[in-house]
Amino acid sequence: MQVPASTKKDLGAKSIYLAAGWFDELQTTLLLDAYRALLQNPTIAHIHVPLLHQYGGEEFIEDGEFSPNFEWATMTYKSDVKAIDNSDLVVALFPAESQDIGTAMEVGYAVASHKPVITTYTGDLNITPINLMISFGADSFVLDPKELTNYNFLDITPRKYSGAII
Repeated sequence: MQVPASTKKDLGAKSIYLAAGWFDELQTTLLLDAYRALLQNPTIAHIHVPLLHQYGGEEFIEDGEFSPNFEWATMTYKSDVKAIDNSDLVVALFPAESQDIGTAMEVGYAVASHKPVITTYTGDLNITPINLMISFGADSFVLDPKELTNYNFLDITPRKYSGAII
């Protein structure tokens, strides 16, 4: 994963857990775009990307064979939960046309753990609505991953979601 060098970080910069699916091209593109934007954000000190911390060094190859075993699944779940616990907040990515249920679980866990959640919604939200549990569970949201470059994670202003919901 090639990304630009990060910028100078602000005092008090946050550690985030980047919750996202990576199981199709749409999810992968959004993940890379968000990651690149967050690297440039001076209010973010650390980004935990679960895909980069696979148990046992397992590699996911898009359109390749991926048959996770029970040990991998168990340790992935435990590692991801621990990473959320260790983060200051969660940034969750939801492409309307390809929503990932694992990302929804991570949002729910973060909300239950009293961690701020900022979501990034992309796509046509009127044709493919976001589940109300996700849209109302988030503290704030953006509609383009580029907005994450300048988002102030030191002062999260609540933003009410007003798109279509299911």
